[in-house]
Amino acid sequence: MRLLPVVVTVVLTVALAYYVYIPLPDSIEEPWKLMTLDAAFRTTMHLASLKAWLGFHHYVKSIRQSTEGFEGMMKGMFSSESGGGVMPGVKVSDITFAGIPVRLYEPPAGGEGHLRRGLLFFHGGGWALGSGKKGTYDMINRMVSDELNTVVVSVEYSLYPEVHFPVPYLDCLAAAKHFLSPEVLTKYAIDPERVAVTGDSAGGNLAAAVAQEISLDDTVSVKFSIQALIYPVLQALDFNTPSYLQNQHIPILYRTVMVRFWLQYLGADLSLQSQWLTNNHSSSHHSNITPELRARIDWNVLLPPKHKKSYKPLVVEKGSQGSAKEVPGLLDVRAAPLLAEPEVLAKCPRAYILTCEHDVLRDDGLMYARRLQDAGVTVTSDHYEDGFHGCFSFITWPFEFKVGKRVVRGYINWLKNNL
Repeated sequence: MRLLPVVVTVVLTVALAYYVYIPLPDSIEEPWKLMTLDAAFRTTMHLASLKAWLGFHHYVKSIRQSTEGFEGMMKGMFSSESGGGVMPGVKVSDITFAGIPVRLYEPPAGGEGHLRRGLLFFHGGGWALGSGKKGTYDMINRMVSDELNTVVVSVEYSLYPEVHFPVPYLDCLAAAKHFLSPEVLTKYAIDPERVAVTGDSAGGNLAAAVAQEISLDDTVSVKFSIQALIYPVLQALDFNTPSYLQNQHIPILYRTVMVRFWLQYLGADLSLQSQWLTNNHSSSHHSNITPELRARIDWNVLLPPKHKKSYKPLVVEKGSQGSAKEVPGLLDVRAAPLLAEPEVLAKCPRAYILTCEHDVLRDDGLMYARRLQDAGVTVTSDHYEDGFHGCFSFITWPFEFKVGKRVVRGYINWLKNNL
């Protein structure tokens, strides 16, 4: 009987190790930490799926509840989680811009006869999760405000399942126009020549789309001077790019999860996931997906050889019927900024595009950088060979990654030198 506890312990340990372990590329610097993080995410998603199956809660709302619970446990350990009001160094206020909730960060310096930088930030989370008010997003925005003497506005745009496209985009656009108005810039002593729009992942998608629209809108007199896109998601026509295939099983953003995020955002039937994974939704028989549109996401032309490797383009001759028509957002540049015309891109502000080698979205960012450059826009491409999707958000205990700290520092340094 004395052996029983030992056997049970060994079996549980082996089972836990089997659940946590996933093969990772050698270039990922802290593999076991990433495996542990991934296991936590997978457990959260599995529990959310079970709750949804039992009818207790919506899948996405369950994930939100779990992540908010974890953040609540960490809250007492980090002062950056404090609410609005005057905090050491930076004044933080939760207000609204054009009816959209935002968190405003005002630096301690400047404002008394001295103009400051301005920055509009959109958080990531697949258009369904996250908040700029919490965790490392809040911490990074405080850092930017304090270190760069910048008025930062983090937008709390509407999320799925409460809304679908184009509502999140329209929220961000409304907040952007309000922020860029001469009255608001004057109120917060912001230099109209030094205003940025930034975002990560789905937030990078929104930042790119808003930057395009603002650059075209003659009713907006003040334009963004720069855009900073952190591993942005930019198209939903090809889920078989080299990075989607190479990194389909690399945490924390799996290929299947990204497709699900797109289906949710565009209000499409989730049962279409398998068709989208095989590019059936963008087959060559869809007449509204013109050769010109396909050329704008042609990674065989837009990617450098080292990223194409031995992968081959997948264009299905005859796939699902009517996807592009039934899901109009699929071809809408407000949802997929990579599809924008060259003439639109040429008017966009200077860009910083951060990509990670171990990220399904790597090629979206690299292709957008190439297309902007081809249109005459100055682009800084910042590629991290040891980076993975989400690393920008992991800079604090217990999931503090060295690459995450380098990514954040690279982002802040670029803003310092270019904004």
